Amino acid sequence: MAVFVTDGNQRATLALVRALGAAGIPVTVGEASQTSLAGSSRHCRRTVRYPSPADDGEQFVNFLRGVLQGGGHEVLIPMTDITMQIISAERDSFQPMVRLPFPDRANVELVQDKREVLLRALQLGIACPETSVLREGERVEDVARSARFPVVLKPRYSRYYRDGGWTEGSVQFTHTPEALISAYHRMHAEIPYPLVQEKLEGEGRGVFLLVWDGELKAAFCHRRLREKPPWGGVSVYCESVPLDENLVGQSLALLRAVGWQGVAMVEYKVDRRDGQPKLMEVNGRFWGSLQLAVDAGMNFPLLLYRLATGENPPAQHDYKVGVKSRWLLGDLDCLWIRFKHPRMLNGSALPGPSRFRAVLDFLKFYERDLHYEILRLDDPAPGWHEIKTYLRDGLRRDKSIPEEAGAR
Repeated sequence: MAVFVTDGNQRATLALVRALGAAGIPVTVGEASQTSLAGSSRHCRRTVRYPSPADDGEQFVNFLRGVLQGGGHEVLIPMTDITMQIISAERDSFQPMVRLPFPDRANVELVQDKREVLLRALQLGIACPETSVLREGERVEDVARSARFPVVLKPRYSRYYRDGGWTEGSVQFTHTPEALISAYHRMHAEIPYPLVQEKLEGEGRGVFLLVWDGELKAAFCHRRLREKPPWGGVSVYCESVPLDENLVGQSLALLRAVGWQGVAMVEYKVDRRDGQPKLMEVNGRFWGSLQLAVDAGMNFPLLLYRLATGENPPAQHDYKVGVKSRWLLGDLDCLWIRFKHPRMLNGSALPGPSRFRAVLDFLKFYERDLHYEILRLDDPAPGWHEIKTYLRDGLRRDKSIPEEAGAR
C-alpha cells in the first residue's frame, strides 16, 4: 500500500519520498504543477497533478478524494500549512479511505496560531521573547510608546484564509514607534492581531519530535549555521547536535498541551544576552531540514508511517552528532543577499561574517559528514530539476527577503 504525499515542490517532501522509497514503501507525489522536485526523484512511484489547493480548495479536495477512492493508498500526508488545514477540515470524508497521521482540525488550527502557542508556552514556564499580544480594544499606539526597538512584527498565522483566498504572512522589523504603528495596522488588516516581539540575536535551534498517543516516539536536535536571509529565516546549512533533554522535555510538554499527534518542529533562538533558548514557533508538520535528521540516522517519515499503519516501534533518540546538511542553492541565495544588501535597511551591519569570509565559507564544498540536501549522486534528477527552476526564476529570489518596515 502506498503513501500519498502532497506539495511535491517542498524540500521536506523530497526528503520524505527518499526516506520511504529507500525503505521499499511506494510513494505517490501530488503537486499543482506538471513536474515537481520530489516527483522527479527515483524513489517516487507515481506523480499526480491536482488543482491548486491555494487557489481552489474545494476542487483540490474533490480531486484528492477521487484518487484515493481508487484504492492503493494507505496513508495521506499533507506537507504545508495550507494542505494541512484543508485536509484536516475534511478529515471525516478522508478517514474511510486512508489513515491521517495528524490530529483533528481544532488541534491543527491551534498549533498554527502563534498567539495561542505562545500563551500556552508561557503558562508552562517556557522562556519566550518579550511579546505584546494585543486583543480587541487594545491599542498598538500604547505598545509603541514603551517598546524597546528594534521590534519584530510576526503574523499570527503563516497562512490565513479570508475572503475566498489565502494570505501569506511575513515578518517585519521596525525601528521607530511610527513605523511600528503603521506596519501593525497594515498587517492587522491582512491577518488580524500580529504579535509585537522583541528582536533576538543568537543561534537558531530546532527540536524535532514525533509524538503518538501522548508518548514521545522520536527526538532530534539541530542548530542552524546559515540562514536565508542572513538575519533570520530558512535554514540553508545546519548540523545535528546532542539531544538537549531540557529542550526536548519542555517541547514535549508544549505539544501535549496543544493536543498534538504526529511530527512537529519546535524552534528556538539562543538569546546572546543570557544564553537561554527562547521559543520562536512551532511547525506542526514536516520541516525544511528534515533531510538532516534522516542523514543522521533518525528516519522520521518511516517511523510516522509505521505508527500510522498500526505498528508500535520503540522510541528512538539515538542519532549521529556532527552531521551537516547543506541546501546549496539556498546557500547561494544567502551569499547573494549579503552582497546585494551589505547593510540592514536601518544602516546596521548584517549579522555574521564579512562578505570576504562569507565567500570563503561558501566555497568550502567538502567537509566531514557533510551531506547536500538536494544534490545526490544516487538520485540526481531532483538536483537537475531544482537547478532548472532556479535559472528560470532568475533573480526573483529577493522576494524571500522580509521587509524592514519603516527603517529607511
